[in-house]
Amino acid sequence: MLEPSVQLLFKLCSDHSAVEAIPKRKVDIDLMRAKDNLNPEYRVAMSTPHFLVLRGLSGEDITLRKDGRMIVRNAESEEKARAAATRILSLLGVR
Repeated sequence: MLEPSVQLLFKLCSDHSAVEAIPKRKVDIDLMRAKDNLNPEYRVAMSTPHFLVLRGLSGEDITLRKDGRMIVRNAESEEKARAAATRILSLLGVR
């Protein structure tokens, strides 16, 4: 898997049911372009000008904001949530 050049800080949400991924440096994601260029392993569950909600084949839900922040829910483990967030940035070509 390609690693994105943007490093992420991961935090477990207070209810321990989701993982928040925060880019360590500023990024700006064009959500409309991202929506159109997604890999088939993710589908768009919801789209607004401010965020996308993606559903992965493994059942995880990923809320992606324009600033690169993500919340990953329904992942099997914290490690899989981290991998999903990293994979999204790689697929979008965020540098």
